[in-house]
Amino acid sequence: MSAKRRALVLGGGGFAASAWEVGLIVGGAATGVDLRSYDMFLGTSSGARVALHLASGCDLDELFRQQLSPAPSAPASTPTVDWPKVGAEWARAKEIGGGRAAILQRVGALAVGIAGSGGADRRKAVAKQLPVQIWPEKALVIVAVNAETGERCGFDRNTGVELVDAVMATTAFWGWPPAFFDGYHYIDGGFYSSHNADLARGFDQVLILALRSPAASLWLVSLEEAVDSLRAAGAAVEVVHPDKDCCEAMASFGPMNPAVRAAAARAGRAQGLRLGERGLLPL
Repeated sequence: MSAKRRALVLGGGGFAASAWEVGLIVGGAATGVDLRSYDMFLGTSSGARVALHLASGCDLDELFRQQLSPAPSAPASTPTVDWPKVGAEWARAKEIGGGRAAILQRVGALAVGIAGSGGADRRKAVAKQLPVQIWPEKALVIVAVNAETGERCGFDRNTGVELVDAVMATTAFWGWPPAFFDGYHYIDGGFYSSHNADLARGFDQVLILALRSPAASLWLVSLEEAVDSLRAAGAAVEVVHPDKDCCEAMASFGPMNPAVRAAAARAGRAQGLRLGERGLLPL
């Protein structure tokens, strides 16, 4: 009987998501559940950075310590985002309809329009933050959206896209300069879905780490829809959200506030310890 193929999905959600994910993974590892042993890592937005560290076989203790240190400052060229306008335009893009690609084309035009300049500076900053500069040997998929076509793209070491460009693309949320290569702008994969878990189709076991979605989500595909799709394809799917203690620890910060990192990481580690000790983190 062949071994089960396992995929770990790491959802986006700013500094809150990545710090919580790191904490939970570190806490689980302390109980003997090392999620670095999974066969494939699928990351969207901030979750892609965590996925890259895991696929690269990072030192988990060092990764946790990084969450407790001050976050790198944003490039000076990053513009201030008019969030009410963004919310209104996003709602309008969905109301017009025409299918997911058509909606994402409108969103892409808006995202590129408000991003401003500074793409080269941002690429340099992203490159400095990565643990490696080339794709790791272990399977890693990083998700972005083509701003011009509205197509969702899963980049890996076989697509010919440089790792730095893939990470820059998937983290190009509102206000951040998108990645530009092959004649197109690429933006955050979270515009399609905060997790893109359906791209783990074909794996026997899928573990999804994801923040709970707010009522008014700035993406198209829900987690429930993706989970149903995976299960229909025969996968055993487990979803882990931040527990009550984690939510309380992060409540006084916004997900995009770098100051949330330490609180989210510590709370995530405590949750990971609890889940690991109870045998609730699948290996």
